[in-house]
Amino acid sequence: MSSYKYYEIPVNYLGNGLELKLPVHEFCGGEGPVVGITACIHGDETIGVEICRQVVEFLKVNDVHGTVKVMPVASPLGFECGLRNTPIDKNNMNRIFPGNPDGMVTDVQAHVIVEKFLTGLDTYIDIHSGGQDPVVDYAYVMNDEEMSRATLANILYRPTQDYVGTSATFTAPRGTKTVTIECGGGPNAPYYVDRGVKAVLNILRLKKAIDGEVVKRDDQIMISHIAHVNPHHGGLFVPALSYDAMNTIVEGKVVLGRVYNPMTLELLEEIRAPYEKNYIILMRGSVNRIYAGDFTFMIGDLDSEIK
Repeated sequence: MSSYKYYEIPVNYLGNGLELKLPVHEFCGGEGPVVGITACIHGDETIGVEICRQVVEFLKVNDVHGTVKVMPVASPLGFECGLRNTPIDKNNMNRIFPGNPDGMVTDVQAHVIVEKFLTGLDTYIDIHSGGQDPVVDYAYVMNDEEMSRATLANILYRPTQDYVGTSATFTAPRGTKTVTIECGGGPNAPYYVDRGVKAVLNILRLKKAIDGEVVKRDDQIMISHIAHVNPHHGGLFVPALSYDAMNTIVEGKVVLGRVYNPMTLELLEEIRAPYEKNYIILMRGSVNRIYAGDFTFMIGDLDSEIK
């Protein structure tokens, strides 16, 4: 039987005198790969913590080969406040890896994650979601297509240009087999929790970190372009689609949602689909406050499909 331990990695002391620490659940079982799993690098992506909790509970009662390390909350301060960015310095940690030991809180936190968690991994799984309101569902293809396919996501995204400063863009160029899973958000429905858990466990089977047959699907679509369709105005957002539209094709340049001035109640903007066939990858499906530029819709360009 594999061993299990929980420990916390110190980051630094906060202004209130409390110590900022990062949680790690580690399983060791002899020969095998070294796998690292992170979630909640963005503090508002709550669903990743629940996915990790269920994965940890599974690993506690099943044999692990090699080492599996799980960091369920990579941004404890962001999680506490339900914010994408660190509330102290307002920085987005997933744009500043590998961090800076001489920087602000977020810089130091990213540096500690690199030095104490990401370095030395064979395989890295980073779990993300849409956050407090948007729902999302796809997986990145970085440097291991087979691993990305093992997420069982319908849409696989091989970007022509990556975001700069993500944890994944730190690990992948260094030879660590890397995948970023984008799964759920908004109401954090059980469907997406289950999807995320199945994705992680299927990757662990692929990498032979746990026993079992790898599940495959033959209807996955790989694309190289996703359009971000975001508002130019802030205000009251009223969706034209329900969350049921996720992972479907909406035809025509139809209205996806509307933004109203919450004071005058006038219509400020109609957010329209960009293509004749729009694959819904990320969406907001509930009435909410919105800011200009907020993630609102991500539309897969099926014309960019990679065969």
